[in-house]
Amino acid sequence: MEENTRLTKYGYDEYTVITNFETYEDAVNYAAEHQGELIEVGFTNGADSPMPNIDGNLIAEKRPFKVGLDPEYKVYYSSDEGFQEMAENILEEMKKKENDVAPEDWLADQNIATGDRIIIEKDGEVHTVTTRERIKYLMRGNVYELAVKVMNS
Repeated sequence: MEENTRLTKYGYDEYTVITNFETYEDAVNYAAEHQGELIEVGFTNGADSPMPNIDGNLIAEKRPFKVGLDPEYKVYYSSDEGFQEMAENILEEMKKKENDVAPEDWLADQNIATGDRIIIEKDGEVHTVTTRERIKYLMRGNVYELAVKVMNS
């Protein structure tokens, strides 16, 4: 992984949990390089710190994260087939509506990893184009992440 700056570390008494991996492979490689254990955690009920949680089924699905929202929402991940085309169509529509006021900023934002982008639909309409971090704080959603648990020495 070329940039460890995106990783987030949470310290506990006996171990540290590392999250925010861009890909499943990044997490697997990090675990191997740091003698860590691949685990699943959840940011649920508005919690700022991750707790062990397997609701996301991330290891089995080989996904770095998953979003849990109310059933009326449908989530599309950047790794989904057709995501890029859908995103470009949405941006074109937004440009028309907003008279070309640069809605592509979310795509160009240097701090947003390509794999973090998601589109959320509600009632068949695009509700928002966002990231996993924004889901935690703006939509009160649950975010499940692949993490690496490393024992403190």
